Amino acid sequence: MASAQLAAARNMAAPLLRSLGAAGFCATPASLRLLVAATAAGCRQLATAAGAPAAASSASGQEWPVIIAGGGPTGLTTALLLAKYGVRSLVLEKARTLTDHPQAHLINMRCMEILRGLGDPDVASRVVEQMPPLHQWRRFVYCTGMVGGRVLGMVDHFKGQTSPYQPAISPEPVAHLAQHRLLPLLVEAVKQQPLIELRMGHSLRSFAQTEAGVSAVVDSAPDGNGGGGLIYRASGQYLAAADGARGGLRQQLGIGMGGPGAIQHLINIHFISPQLGQQLRGREGMLYFVFNREVIAVVVAHNIDAGEFVAQVPYFPPLQSGADFTPQRCAELVKQIARQDVEAEVRTIRPWTMAGRVAHTYRAGRAFLVGDAAHAFPPSGAFGMNTGVCDAHNLAWKLAAVIQGRASDALLDTYTAERKLVGTANMLLSVANFNEALRILGLDYKAANMLSDVLAAPALAWLPAEMRRGVLETTMAVGKAAASPIRRLRQSELDEVFEHGETLRLQFPKEDLGYLYPTGAVCHGPGDAQAVADYQKPKPRDAPYTPTTLVGARLPHAPVTVRQPGRLLAASGGHHVASTIDLPAEAGTSLLLLLSEGDAVGSWEAAAAAAEAATGVPVLAVVISRGPHAGGSSTGSSSAAEGSTVVHDSEGAWLALRQLPADGALLVRPDGHIAWRRPTAAGDLAAELGAAVRAVMCL
Repeated sequence: MASAQLAAARNMAAPLLRSLGAAGFCATPASLRLLVAATAAGCRQLATAAGAPAAASSASGQEWPVIIAGGGPTGLTTALLLAKYGVRSLVLEKARTLTDHPQAHLINMRCMEILRGLGDPDVASRVVEQMPPLHQWRRFVYCTGMVGGRVLGMVDHFKGQTSPYQPAISPEPVAHLAQHRLLPLLVEAVKQQPLIELRMGHSLRSFAQTEAGVSAVVDSAPDGNGGGGLIYRASGQYLAAADGARGGLRQQLGIGMGGPGAIQHLINIHFISPQLGQQLRGREGMLYFVFNREVIAVVVAHNIDAGEFVAQVPYFPPLQSGADFTPQRCAELVKQIARQDVEAEVRTIRPWTMAGRVAHTYRAGRAFLVGDAAHAFPPSGAFGMNTGVCDAHNLAWKLAAVIQGRASDALLDTYTAERKLVGTANMLLSVANFNEALRILGLDYKAANMLSDVLAAPALAWLPAEMRRGVLETTMAVGKAAASPIRRLRQSELDEVFEHGETLRLQFPKEDLGYLYPTGAVCHGPGDAQAVADYQKPKPRDAPYTPTTLVGARLPHAPVTVRQPGRLLAASGGHHVASTIDLPAEAGTSLLLLLSEGDAVGSWEAAAAAAEAATGVPVLAVVISRGPHAGGSSTGSSSAAEGSTVVHDSEGAWLALRQLPADGALLVRPDGHIAWRRPTAAGDLAAELGAAVRAVMCL
C-alpha cells in the first residue's frame, strides 16, 4: 500500500518539478510554489513511512566504523576516545544547538581522569579553570529558606581540604561545572579531531543491522523536531546508542530494564538571580535542601557569582502536571524557596521523572547502549553522567581493538559483563542515598504518591478534578508542617546528625575509584578470584577508598616522571605524563606490562616480545624505577631495553601501592584496569603472558 502511494505521489510531483526547474521555481507564483513544496513534502513523508530514503546521503558510499547517536557528554567522550585510538566516528545529535539547561554538574575524580586522558585540548584542565572556587560549593545547606529562612545545618564535604584535590589517590580533583558549560569544551575538542564528524540537528530515526554492519535512517531536520529535513542513510560497522533515557534506540533494540522504576516526578526550574547570589554570602553551598510550609525543594547552586540556580520541586501526577508550573508559578516558587522577594529570571522549566533502572543487557548485535540509554539513577550521588563517561571509556577501546583486528568479537560481550555490574551498584546506591536524604528531612514521598494515586482512582472520578487536586495540595501542606524537621528534632539533635555525617554525601571515592571488574576482559591467576571477592565485601558507609592492584581494579595513581620514552611514548615524548594514570592513556589499544626496576626486567621484556609475536597484540613494557633521581640522570634505566618505557617513582608512592614483589608484573588494559597479575618471574613467563593476552583480548 505504501509503495503504491509513494509511486502515485512521485508521479504527481515529477511533471511540476521537471517543468519548473530551479530558476522557474523561484519565478513561480507563491501559491504554485506552495503546491509543489507540499507535494514534495508528501513524497518525503511517504518515503519515510515506506522505509526508503527520500534523498541520497551527503556522505554517499562512505561507511563509518562507529555511528554514535547522541551528542551529550557520553556520546562526545566516546567519539574522542575512539579518535585517540585512531577510529573514525559519526556523531548524530538531534538538537541543532547545545543545551542551555545545566543538568548534571558534579564530575567525579574518575571521570576527570578520563577527560584528562583525551589529550589536547586538555578538557580536564579547562573544567578546573571554569568551575567556581571551592568555597562556593564545599557545603550542603539544610534550611527553611535560602536567604530569609532558618539554617538548620551546614555540612562541609571537604573537611581538612583547602582544594578539591586528593593527591594521594588521584591527579585530578572532584569538579563542579554544569553540563551546559562542559559540553562546549567537549565540542571544541571534537572540532579539532579530523576523525570525528559531528552533525547537529541530525536525528537517528531508525536502523537495521546485519552480520556485516548497521544501516541508519537519519533525519537532518532543520526545525530540530523531526520535520522538514533531508532523510538519508548512514552506514557503519557498529552503533553506540548514547541517546539518553528517552531517546528510543533501546526500545528499538527490544532491551528491557530492571530496577525500582519511577520514584518521583519533579520540575526543574532553571533561574538566574544575581541578587540571590549576592545575598547568599556566608551561607554558600552546592545544594540547598529547603523545607518550609509552602514548598519542598532541592536547589543546585551552579554558580553563585553569576546567580545561576536550578530548583527541583516535586509534583504528583496525574492530579498535578508539568503544565501547572507556569513561569509565573515558578517565579513565585523561587520566592518561597528563598523566603525573600528576590528578582529572578526563569530561563527553562522541565518536568522529569527520577527513576532507578538498569538495562538487562548493554549489547544487541552490533549496537551498544551507553550512558543514560543503559541506566537511570536518582541524582543523589551524581553517578549518572559520571557512570556514562566510564561506560564510554570501557566500550571505546574494545570497539577499536576489534576494528583494528587485535581482538575477537567476543571482547565486545565483556562490555555488558563489566559495566552492568557497575551500573547496578551505582543505581542501588543512588536510590539508597535518595531515601537517606528523605529520612533526614522527615519526608515520605511514598505516602504522598499513594495519596495521589488514591485521589486519582476511578472510584473517585465523580469528584471534580480541581477538588481532588485541592485535597492533595491541602493534605501535602499539612504534611509538610507536621513532618518538619524542626518539629521532630531539637536543634541539638539536628547538630548531631549533621556533625556525624548522617546526611547525603558529596564525595564517593570508594565507589568512584574502587570498583573493579571480577569478570570480563580479565585473566585470574591462583587466588585472584578470592582476593577480589574479599575486596568487594560491603564496607562501612564512611570507609575510605583503598587503592589496590587486584585483577579488574583501576591502576592506582602514583606520581611519576619520564626517564626513557620507549615505544609507548615515542610519538609524544611523554611530556604530559605525570602519573601512572597517564600511562594507559598513551597506549592506544596496546597492553602495558608494568614492571618494577630489578633483575627480572630482562626476563619480562623477553616474555612481552614473545607474547606480542604470538598474538599480534602489542605488549609494551613500562619499568617503574625507584631511588634518588638527580635531575637529568639516567641511572636506573640502563637495566631496561631501549624499547621499554622507564618512569621514575618520584615520591616513592608506587613502592607502597604495587602489592607485588619486585620481580612481579601487572598487565594493564587501555582503560587503565588491571587485566592480569603475576607475583613472580619464575616459570615460563612467555607462555603465561601469552595466555593472559589471549584471554584478555578474547583471541
